[in-house]
Amino acid sequence: MDGFQPSVLRDRLATSLLSRRRFLRHAAVAGIGVPAASALLAACGGGSDKTATSASSASTSSSGGAATTPTSAITINQNASPVAGSATPAATTAGEGKAGGSITFTRSVDSLNADPTMWHNPDIWVFLSIYQQLVGVKDNGLELIPSLAEKWDVSQDGLTYTFAVRQGVKFSDGTDMTVDDIKWSLDRAKADEKGGWNFTLMQVKDIAATDASTITITLTGVWAPFLSDISMFNSAIISKAFVDKNGVDYLAEHAMGTGPFFLKEWKKGVNVTLGKNTSYWEKDRPYLDEVVLKQVPDTNSQILQLQGGESLGIIGQNDVPLNRVPDLEKDAKLKVYKFTSTYNNFVVLNCRTAPLNDVKLRQALNFATDKDALIKTLLFGNAEISNSFMPNGMLFWNPDQKPYDFDVDQAKKLMSESQSPNGAKLDMLVNSGNEQQMQIATALKSMWSKINVDMSITQLDAAVARANYQANKFVTNLSGWTNDIIDPDELVSYAILPESNENYHTGWTDQKAIDLAHQAQTTLDPNERRQLYYQIQQIHKDAAPFVYLYVIPYVDVLSTKVKDFFHHPMGQYIFTNTYLES
Repeated sequence: MDGFQPSVLRDRLATSLLSRRRFLRHAAVAGIGVPAASALLAACGGGSDKTATSASSASTSSSGGAATTPTSAITINQNASPVAGSATPAATTAGEGKAGGSITFTRSVDSLNADPTMWHNPDIWVFLSIYQQLVGVKDNGLELIPSLAEKWDVSQDGLTYTFAVRQGVKFSDGTDMTVDDIKWSLDRAKADEKGGWNFTLMQVKDIAATDASTITITLTGVWAPFLSDISMFNSAIISKAFVDKNGVDYLAEHAMGTGPFFLKEWKKGVNVTLGKNTSYWEKDRPYLDEVVLKQVPDTNSQILQLQGGESLGIIGQNDVPLNRVPDLEKDAKLKVYKFTSTYNNFVVLNCRTAPLNDVKLRQALNFATDKDALIKTLLFGNAEISNSFMPNGMLFWNPDQKPYDFDVDQAKKLMSESQSPNGAKLDMLVNSGNEQQMQIATALKSMWSKINVDMSITQLDAAVARANYQANKFVTNLSGWTNDIIDPDELVSYAILPESNENYHTGWTDQKAIDLAHQAQTTLDPNERRQLYYQIQQIHKDAAPFVYLYVIPYVDVLSTKVKDFFHHPMGQYIFTNTYLES
């Protein structure tokens, strides 16, 4: 086995993101606002006890009601479980480094589009070094922090957010960032339907540049995930003058942002080169003069180039073959990092018809799945067991929820009580040529045979398999998820609300879970929200529309010369504090 192939990333992106966009466009076209839309919203992670700025705090706001005390950072009550790694990742608050130098990293896929409203993972993870939002996400993937906004107030009624804009910020061409750039960028992101990400701003009623240092955003109704939504990549602040001069279409291959790097060169299918933004507002950052991300589709070639010194790191998602990790860890010139991720993996079950419309059979499949064996034999120990449809460690994930044990006797008991006491026939849809999927499916086929479940495996071209999945023409399907925002709402909307692609294409619904999901969207107290999401997770687990598998970390291999590289839980590469030690 040679680990995860580049096609795994492409197939997973197409499966989850495209299907989400289909629903989001539909909602936008319908013109349904958020207050009425408690019944309709779109879908896409320790612990401090500090709480988010909420409507229960007090002073005065421009909306006429009481407002919260100005907040410079938001810390939401969390419970993270970091993924252990062979090396401890450096955070972006790292110490002083050495200025100068260029580093070449490799990845198997190239970016597709430089326009923030059109991004997918290969774009997001690179181009967030160029663009920034009003609100940022801390390195733990659980807390919101100031970025282009130094602080913000929230009105007592929860409808008005007033952002104090950071002064002295410049775009990489040296021009000043103004509130007009912010308003234009957010208005455009809200109006955009092509990229499918404007659902994050559907609850926005008005965006106003109140004065030269203030942006005021008014919502159509109370919306708990709003600050997380506005931290998402599509709310990146773009130079309006740059677009006025070159046209909106120019953004597809060119960029002008306020981040630590600028887009120096992009040779499609070859490399993306990021140059140091000498106008960057954070003092003495970044250290590097240049970062080159070279596309090398073959993972073995990536390893040879790293070992030969042609590159100094492999950082593409799933690009490091997990069976090679032990050998790479023994190389004194290299260091293997396993960064905390939100990459959850599971089997989606079509619950519409027999035999999977039977909850006892679905539970039996979960009990019959030896997740430890999958992790040890196929992933070489590079994963954690999943106990929820939420990734381990994400905001409001329940660490105390008991996972399904591997218990064949319990699985057999449930089968005997099910509508299929004499066994059942299932089929698993996998992408042809995808070795990793085929290995997992084969292992599950063997495990489930112990409870008299006969599973066939259907291999289809990735595009055909994706179309069948999106059309609900499948029995079981291997799938996965990575978070786009720290708030659970996006994932919960996709997995729980039926309008969001029929609950992850399972066809399963639960009215109590639906009601709890809507309640969580308009509940501002984080402790109350946590309990709502805990209940949702328990309902989902008991109903078993998924077979929970595991959460895989981001595995990167770097030369020991590379210091303070960080792979954020939300996926993006952080080069701000990276430096080269000769």
